[in-house]
Amino acid sequence: MISTGYIRKPFAQELCNLCGECFHRCPVLRLPLKKAAMEMEKLLKGKFSGVLKACTSCMACNLFCPVDAKPANLILDLWHKIWQERGLPLYARYFLPHARPNFRSDVIARLPPSERMKVAQWGKTDPAPEFLYSGCNLLMVPYLTSSRLFQGIEIRGGLDYCCGEMLFRMGLYEAVEQVAIRLTSWFRQLGARQVYVLCTACFNMLKNVLPQFGADFSGITFSHYFERILKGLREGEFRPLQPLGWKATVQDSCHSRLLGSDFAEIPRQILKIIGVEVVEAPHNREYQLCCGIGGGFSPFSAYHPFSLLASARVTSKDHRRIKADVTCVYCAGCLAMFSVARLADPNLRPVVHLLELVQLAIGEKPARRQDALTFWLIVGTAKRQFPFLLSRRRFHHPPIPEVPERGGG
Repeated sequence: MISTGYIRKPFAQELCNLCGECFHRCPVLRLPLKKAAMEMEKLLKGKFSGVLKACTSCMACNLFCPVDAKPANLILDLWHKIWQERGLPLYARYFLPHARPNFRSDVIARLPPSERMKVAQWGKTDPAPEFLYSGCNLLMVPYLTSSRLFQGIEIRGGLDYCCGEMLFRMGLYEAVEQVAIRLTSWFRQLGARQVYVLCTACFNMLKNVLPQFGADFSGITFSHYFERILKGLREGEFRPLQPLGWKATVQDSCHSRLLGSDFAEIPRQILKIIGVEVVEAPHNREYQLCCGIGGGFSPFSAYHPFSLLASARVTSKDHRRIKADVTCVYCAGCLAMFSVARLADPNLRPVVHLLELVQLAIGEKPARRQDALTFWLIVGTAKRQFPFLLSRRRFHHPPIPEVPERGGG
């Protein structure tokens, strides 16, 4: 049973007419309409469908459903049931955001001392009515914020204050509810009123998902930091500007499609201002393939390293079909996955974060620690996951404790 009674809208079976559009238009499955309808019928009858194994929970099918039945919710519900019955394999622990150690904590431990200190400072708990929420992925690449793009803005966050996006996309509902409670308490302790968010996944989770799982963010306004950067570029705040004259494909975050049709235009507008021409990859915007991490969300993968690598390789090859100078990502998690994907796909094209391109255009030199990030992700996976790949032992996600009251233990 769900511990606190989540209020997320379930799959609306009474609306589903088995049209098959959801799995037919899905960028991963692309099933013929007749087969797509048959696979949905299997799911509704509780039978096994290959959809449960192949899905990356990118939520695109929720957009494609013509009757708004929310088929992705059905998949997550079925995954949730499987996780409850079977538990998680031991090797999955390394990718759970609240486990220690995990892939992020290992990368953070190997950052240069100055960057580790920066991350530690972000974990301050004194009141901050206005701040930038770091999320988890930015903690692995804190150098991205070493720019006048972030002048005058406090940053708060830490691994203990993850938004729970990976847990949500696995269907681990109880853990998501606990994240909602934890972040509600943490934002209240900080006295949050205006929270900027750099990670698109965090933005969607805070605005749209966690309130459905019991979070109370009343009195808090969430804004994406890209909008602030775009405004500053338009108003000449970051002059002088040196147009780059490059061509780039853009890797859209899975969550951008859930934030409205205009959201994916924001990074493209920024690129246009700094002199980068966007040449679209075959899959983009609402049809964007996941960067690769989605290949691990299914109970039939559970973050198996080869599944992650295979998923990332497919997306990397999709970008490689188009000639460009760089592949631009605007999610730090996508940056990490695409960095590793270059090992599985002979794509020598540089993978660059949008912030790095803006930094170049305003005359700054980005730190570009991508090689170190890739190295430690691979080392950590080999050390922490490989010894458990053949183990049959399983576990259930442990409870996530609430944030202690300030001054408490």
